[in-house]
Amino acid sequence: MPDYPGYQLKKTMPRGEGKQVEILCRALSGGLPAGGSAVLYPGGRELRIRSVDSKGGGDFLLGVKGIPRQALIPGSVIVSVSLPVEESREGLFLHDGETVPAESESVRGGLCREFNRERLVGRGSFVRQGSFLAVRFPSPYPMVPGMQCSILDAGGKPRKLTLLWPGRPSRDEMRKLETDAPRRPNPHPDAREVFGRILHTRGYVRIPPELLDGGWDGTMAAGGWLIRNTIAEGMRKKILKLVSRPGGADGNVLRIPDRPDAMVPVLADDMAAAGELVVRNGWFFPPGDPPLSPFHRGWLARVADCGEDGLRASSVRSGADSEALEVLGRSGLLMGGTDLWFHPASFAGLADRLLSGLQEGDSITMADARRRLGGNRLRSIEVLAILEETGQLHRSPHGQERIVV
Repeated sequence: MPDYPGYQLKKTMPRGEGKQVEILCRALSGGLPAGGSAVLYPGGRELRIRSVDSKGGGDFLLGVKGIPRQALIPGSVIVSVSLPVEESREGLFLHDGETVPAESESVRGGLCREFNRERLVGRGSFVRQGSFLAVRFPSPYPMVPGMQCSILDAGGKPRKLTLLWPGRPSRDEMRKLETDAPRRPNPHPDAREVFGRILHTRGYVRIPPELLDGGWDGTMAAGGWLIRNTIAEGMRKKILKLVSRPGGADGNVLRIPDRPDAMVPVLADDMAAAGELVVRNGWFFPPGDPPLSPFHRGWLARVADCGEDGLRASSVRSGADSEALEVLGRSGLLMGGTDLWFHPASFAGLADRLLSGLQEGDSITMADARRRLGGNRLRSIEVLAILEETGQLHRSPHGQERIVV
């Protein structure tokens, strides 16, 4: 496996008095610092490393939080959240030049030299597949492109194999990989070469941060992804089309067929940083006025007609009507929504009356708000909540008053 830092879990320590769990680990390539998030494999469960104490001989005592004790099994590995690990039952490895029988052969393997010593993943098999070796395990296995597995064949002989492709390539991807195989015969290339093969074949790849340096011609970097420019341009057009619908799009809506769901929002964030998109309340929109249908414009006018009384959310019965109001709210065209909806112009008048004469650091109670806003409790609650959400007020420590920011 490439020299990616992390830990291998040796044992879980007895329960202490604190809330964190202590585990004894062996450092991999220097380990990871305290204070950050990491991921435990197998399982892909995120945890937080709260403390790291050296015990000598490459062993460290880690204090971790955010993960149950029963998930901390000896032999597991803890690596950075930025490491592009995929858990799969299958993987395509580069051929090591040694003979392979035509039929499937039973094997054991490991993410690193020590991983799977405790047989966390059962006995698998590998078989020749064109210019490569296809390995299959009975349960999902953590894989990183470029990692080296120590495989024991049926006779107990160790085989050192380098992973090219987590999972199973499509027919088209396999054809491209076969075309390139004769030109790249090295059975153990470095990680940059392996990720480059995936990038050339698929057009995109999630890559460790340390491999982003050095330049990749014809590509752009977005988050932890490298994307070929032509593919990124096509995705930008599709993203812009998705966010141009009334209400915009969030990470659940931003899906493009044949593209990883995790990659699309990352590219959208990159577009927002470049001014190609606008983010409102966690939703992406095209620049300029939010797109609306006549149906949404009708509801916007109805709320405006309600003035400072606002529209009662409970009076809206239809699901389509409620969704229209939600669309207008996240588009920034309406405010509130817990009990009342306000047009921004109407809310501005209410906010001015509520905050009139108050300075930064002054406090206001619910009774003050009701007096300033005409005695309506429901309206006072909604206005105070909006001002808290927009950062103009914050609650006092005891929660009975709001403080002007």
